[in-house]
Amino acid sequence: MSIEALNWAKFQKCPTPSTKLVLIVLANYADQANSCFPSEAHIAKICEISPRQVRRCIVELEKLALVRTQNRSGTSNRYFLSVDTDVRGRGDTDVRGGVDTDVRGVVTPTSSYTKDIHNKEPRRKSLNEIAG
Repeated sequence: MSIEALNWAKFQKCPTPSTKLVLIVLANYADQANSCFPSEAHIAKICEISPRQVRRCIVELEKLALVRTQNRSGTSNRYFLSVDTDVRGRGDTDVRGGVDTDVRGVVTPTSSYTKDIHNKEPRRKSLNEIAG
């Protein structure tokens, strides 16, 4: 299971819920090379859709360049997810590797109840604070 592939898959825009579910199932089975080889019948059983619908979803994912299929005779196909390529979600944000780039570099504001980690100098205590 590849956490990176799952994070990537959840940010991809798909035309139907079935297509999104098939993509998430493929990402769940992905190895470190972002490839997997579950059978269409197995995907259909997990998604609770027909094997024909799984084939339609995979064709749609190929059109969107999210998945590449390697046909193998006598066994299940091998699917390669486009996690490493520059595939952007269709939303307003740029999504790469499951990290929304809009939130990078944001500094969390501090309050009187939180410790200011950005201030490197220690605060000097007053005599009243020391006395308790």
